[in-house]
Amino acid sequence: MTTRAREIGRLRGAAPGPTLILVGAIHGNEPAGAVACENLFEHLRRTTLRAGEIVAFVGNPEARAAHRRHVARDLNRQWTPERIAAARARGTSADVEERALVSLADALDEVMARARGPVVALDLHTSSSEGVPFIFVGEGEGDQELASHFPLPGIAGVHPMLPGVLVNHLAARGCVALAIEGGQSDSAAAAANLDAVLTLALVACGLFDAEEVAGYAEARETLSRARGDLPPLIRAISRHQVDPTGGFRMAPGYRNISRVSAGALLAHEHGAPVAAPSDGFVLLPLYQEQGEDGFFFGRAGDPRA
Repeated sequence: MTTRAREIGRLRGAAPGPTLILVGAIHGNEPAGAVACENLFEHLRRTTLRAGEIVAFVGNPEARAAHRRHVARDLNRQWTPERIAAARARGTSADVEERALVSLADALDEVMARARGPVVALDLHTSSSEGVPFIFVGEGEGDQELASHFPLPGIAGVHPMLPGVLVNHLAARGCVALAIEGGQSDSAAAAANLDAVLTLALVACGLFDAEEVAGYAEARETLSRARGDLPPLIRAISRHQVDPTGGFRMAPGYRNISRVSAGALLAHEHGAPVAAPSDGFVLLPLYQEQGEDGFFFGRAGDPRA
């Protein structure tokens, strides 16, 4: 697939300025991010961008068309130099996600090569469980400063557990990159949340002033209301990797961020219960057939402090 075939839209100003890269549907059963990008460019169609650039891509068009998380392999676990090189070397024998990996990597390289200022990237997701929108926060000052523009809870510590995610690749290339979860896949709330995220992103990365962006105050209110009483930061301390032979089954009723007490039943695997190791938070419980991450477990605040 060519760069242009996966591109949702681009808007380039006459003067140098920041570049905003948006990626939606890197998991094909999470279409709301791509739809939010399509909505944004429809809104911007009559707008003149004075400086900088905005570009949006569909991460995995084939999986999106099939409404599957992936076809052959999880595209959001392939972003290491070794896997990108291997996918390039396979050429015409590459599988669907390897072809998508090379195509999107080339598209991102092209955008970064022509950037005329700092580059910010947002990778837009939804989850299989019900819950609130939130931000995966990296350790860099730039990540934390960008995340502060969105009134959402932050989850730190996940990406070091997942070395092949897109935002790690982008960060290694010099971008400030955040992954944002909008809520439950296919829900109206998730779609509205990601629309609000992109509205705020236009200001957060410095492309527009707040008073120039229609619906800016309403977008902040949408996300503030969705956050509720969750703490501003939760640090993931462990990841439960699914054993494909273990018949993993998440216990019902968990949201994408749920408070739990020590000993609470979280899941079953190999016919045995999996319990919470302490008081804390269950993060991103798996309620779909595809996926390697059963759940993450975290605690409020930053335990490293």
